[in-house]
Amino acid sequence: MVQIAKEDVTQVAGAFGFTVPEAEIDDYRALLEKTKATLEAVINSEDYQPRPDIEATPRTEVHFPERDDNPLGAWAWRCRCTHKNPSSDLLKGKTLCLKDNIAMSQVPCLLGTSSFTGWTPDTDATVATRILQNGGIITGKAVCENLSRGAVSCTAATGPVDNPYAKGYSAGGSSSGTAALVGSGAVNMGIGCDQGGSIRIPASLCGLYGFKATVGLVPYTGIASNDASMDYVGPITTTCIDCATLLEAIAGVDGLDDRQIAGVPFPGDVPRYKDLLLKTEQQGVKGMKIGILKEGIESHITDPGVEKKFRTAVAGFEKLGASIVEVSVPLHSLGRPISTVMSKMGNHMGMLGKATGRRQVMLTDLFEKKGIPYTQDALDKMNTVSKEGLISGEYAWAHYSLAYPKAINLTRKLKDEYDAVLESVDLLVMPTTITPSSPLPKADATPLEHIDASIGKLENTSVFNGTGHPALAMPIGFVPAKEDANIMLPASMQIVGKFWDEAKILQAAYAWEKEYDWKKF
Repeated sequence: MVQIAKEDVTQVAGAFGFTVPEAEIDDYRALLEKTKATLEAVINSEDYQPRPDIEATPRTEVHFPERDDNPLGAWAWRCRCTHKNPSSDLLKGKTLCLKDNIAMSQVPCLLGTSSFTGWTPDTDATVATRILQNGGIITGKAVCENLSRGAVSCTAATGPVDNPYAKGYSAGGSSSGTAALVGSGAVNMGIGCDQGGSIRIPASLCGLYGFKATVGLVPYTGIASNDASMDYVGPITTTCIDCATLLEAIAGVDGLDDRQIAGVPFPGDVPRYKDLLLKTEQQGVKGMKIGILKEGIESHITDPGVEKKFRTAVAGFEKLGASIVEVSVPLHSLGRPISTVMSKMGNHMGMLGKATGRRQVMLTDLFEKKGIPYTQDALDKMNTVSKEGLISGEYAWAHYSLAYPKAINLTRKLKDEYDAVLESVDLLVMPTTITPSSPLPKADATPLEHIDASIGKLENTSVFNGTGHPALAMPIGFVPAKEDANIMLPASMQIVGKFWDEAKILQAAYAWEKEYDWKKF
């Protein structure tokens, strides 16, 4: 075993600005030797991750898709997996894809990157287990953006993902593949993950329902994390009923995810969202008070077509018996900067393998594959969005370390202000994305062009990752593309409710869906 030298002590101490007195170097060297022995005792121990029942849920037809079978570039890996004896038929006969940052044993996980390769997880994410237990059929992994970062579907190492409504236009991100596959009908349902809008943005751009539920309602266990304070996983579907059904299947405490706060029900106590929708369909939104969030539409970059379509959709609620009022949360306008600080600074520590304070299943095999610290070759293979995140995160911690704790406090203030408004209305509404899909950046796009391609996408979504409120994206019609009025692209409304009010959000969305065909609206 290589021993600690005096030079090692001074080098380590110097890294955080400490000069060790000469008389104390030998003592610190001895102490560091003990630390090294402790570290090696842990690192050499056998790991401990949950192991799926492969006999009951065999993985077959595992293969990398050929281009001819992958017209939108949305499949990352194909497989077929179903439970031989499911405990429920809630998802019986439904085919599903999983975003490719979700672990599934024996199925390779690409994470949208070529910075490292060859990661085949040892465990199944809780959401995968629950899909199989409820009779669902997992038919593959859907492309996610580079290291699950970015709101534009051009950053994955496997290539761009096309919008199912317009070739060459973005499907959103980072759950780009899931939305493209569900939107094109390649699967019945899909699972996305959301660290700033990555369920709702692709759902918005691809004409789908995408639900980021209340913080912790759906366990994140077994999924590659950006930052625990921003991580969510949830349904992407074509109908409100399917959204309710899939949410019911995957929600509830799993005893492993430390993101699950007080109030998360046990699986047997999860509301029967689908049944609740059917029971309340006659009532719909009659008597509901719905608040249009003023700051959610007043941005100077809001697309006129999106605003017009949104206001027409809200008027549809009024025709169905809801009362509509305008409400204001001035701090909402600072919501994206606040969530950006949380995301960039929090994710930075995770990217460097330095996230701490967790009590959950750790994907140690993924950490090993990442090969931290990164080599120049690994960094060169990252997309602009991932590299920019590292640069901005490093700069922020070096020069603005107070920004992160302050952003946490301001997020709590935002939560309190939304909660105060939600005391006077049942639900808040706003456009999900304030601009529709845009053309994919060119292959030789500059870093600035790559980053600018996401303008208008996170302004109304990212803030609710921090506050924890449930937020549903739902399709409300088509608007013309900015570049070509002959190209029609989906527009979307986001419905936000109180904590644990998923059923009411779905009730409102279902009432609208039953009355109006969004494709003709």
